Amino acid sequence: MAHQKGVEVGEVVQSGPALAFLVYPEVVLAIAPSPFWAFLFFIMLLNLGLDTQFSSVESLMTGLVDNWPEQLRPHRKKFTLGMTVFMCLLGLPMITRGGIYVFQLMDFYAASGLSLLWCVFFQTIAICWVFGAKKFYLCIEEMIGYRVSMYWYVCWVFLAPAFMVFIFVFYFVRYSPITMGAYHYPAWGEVLGFAISLSSMLWVPGYAIYYLLSTKGSWSEVLRQGVTPVIKPRKEAVMAEEKARLTYQDVRDVELNIEGDLSDESFDS
Repeated sequence: MAHQKGVEVGEVVQSGPALAFLVYPEVVLAIAPSPFWAFLFFIMLLNLGLDTQFSSVESLMTGLVDNWPEQLRPHRKKFTLGMTVFMCLLGLPMITRGGIYVFQLMDFYAASGLSLLWCVFFQTIAICWVFGAKKFYLCIEEMIGYRVSMYWYVCWVFLAPAFMVFIFVFYFVRYSPITMGAYHYPAWGEVLGFAISLSSMLWVPGYAIYYLLSTKGSWSEVLRQGVTPVIKPRKEAVMAEEKARLTYQDVRDVELNIEGDLSDESFDS
């Protein structure tokens, strides 16, 4: 495409919504048969969006319902429906005539910005350094039935946090104001963008400060209590695990009895 237009590659392919909705479709039209590839391309985009929405909404609903199980669990379907309608209404401004500018602001500062990296970093620290990477490693083994490579253990504990810190620092070192083509956002637009980022980032240190101030005890005791995982398995999970263990033991007893009978028959013969 750059050769056909006589321009540099950087002037043709740029990050942002134009990459998916302008550049890629133009590439697809150049491949025969173009209607077939265009159909596959937009079906792929549709499935990608649906998959992202399912995982995002389900993780949000699970966290909220688990936090208030008595109030929300009996009405989970209605609560999920209400939240999806609410989030749909929040997205309506993005399909107005100036919605692309709102979309670019949200995409730059929320969806693919430092706020996502910030939250993922602390999630990694909480799981691998507070809960314990070895415990997490054993949990995965119990779920899938075999041990994964130690490469993943090294990634969880060292490589992933190190790369996140590097990217976070590099983001501020190479930061440039947001633009939309030739349009440069005003100063209040950048302030709004950082406010969007901080709306999800401030909850991590905010809750830590709230926990330190509201929990009784000395600072060292509160800090030790705060980083000590308190995980109580649900009654259903304990019953299911015990049932599975008993079932496995029953099957094993039957196998041993069959082996014993076969050994006796061989000895008699």
